[in-house]
Amino acid sequence: MIQPIKAAFLAIFLLTATVLFSQNVNGHWYGIGMIQTTKDYNSYLSELILRQKGKTVWGEFDYYFKDSLVKVPLNGSFDEQTRKLNIRPFSMIYYKSPNARNSIDCNMSGNFSLVTSKAESVLSGALATDADHKYTVPDINFRFTRSDDTASLVIKDEPEPTKTPDTIITAAPVSPQMETVQAFAKRGKIYTKELEVTNNTLRLELYDNGEIDYDSVSVFFNDKLILPKTMLTHRAIRITIELDPTREFNELSMFAENLGMIPPNTAALIVYDDKTRYETLLTSDLSKSATLKIKKKP
Repeated sequence: MIQPIKAAFLAIFLLTATVLFSQNVNGHWYGIGMIQTTKDYNSYLSELILRQKGKTVWGEFDYYFKDSLVKVPLNGSFDEQTRKLNIRPFSMIYYKSPNARNSIDCNMSGNFSLVTSKAESVLSGALATDADHKYTVPDINFRFTRSDDTASLVIKDEPEPTKTPDTIITAAPVSPQMETVQAFAKRGKIYTKELEVTNNTLRLELYDNGEIDYDSVSVFFNDKLILPKTMLTHRAIRITIELDPTREFNELSMFAENLGMIPPNTAALIVYDDKTRYETLLTSDLSKSATLKIKKKP
């Protein structure tokens, strides 16, 4: 009788653990969207940042479209009994658009199923358009995997749905990484852009530009190391900087720690000047560091 009792308790424990773990979709989910068409088109490297309270779900859908990172707010519902996630219609770039700036938008909605195991949690499903456009806008199939190391951040921030849950790195004093600092001083700078901003405090987001190929970078602000060696991915590296008012220009430099699998080392940078947003690309190699000049408006 002992073995059957042990087996029964084990089954109950596993069932209970699975049910408890699968009761919500809070967290960061990463996946690739494949367009359901006979021709080859770029896939959508994507992230879902979801928060849940009861059956209500809200958050953000981030995806790369060609040379741009696009962020869209989402809302929907999750049924714990059926483990079905429904995302209400939102605006998404039409897959045949030439680029993100000259794009045609279409309405897409999502239906996903949650499957959990000891190894991972997965949201599988698709984004689909409305009935009037189903023959011109194909479905985009996704398989999202939850990153457990960020789920607690989303839950912690839940009372503030307007904030984006992600690790924020503030430009505070950093223990010098002497090898990087010395190498940065020896390399030249290539100035890519000049920005005029209205605020002394700026928020930055840094991403890999396109396919994740293990690019690693360090970031310098006015020649001081503020972000030690970090790998670029489709998840935001967030930094807050304070401009030095005594300088005519403040300089933000991206130092290439390596060239990844697809040289050179290229990152997408987004600068938030209060409600104004600037986007640019930074391309560095092992001889020069891409540098952005930032000037405070009079």
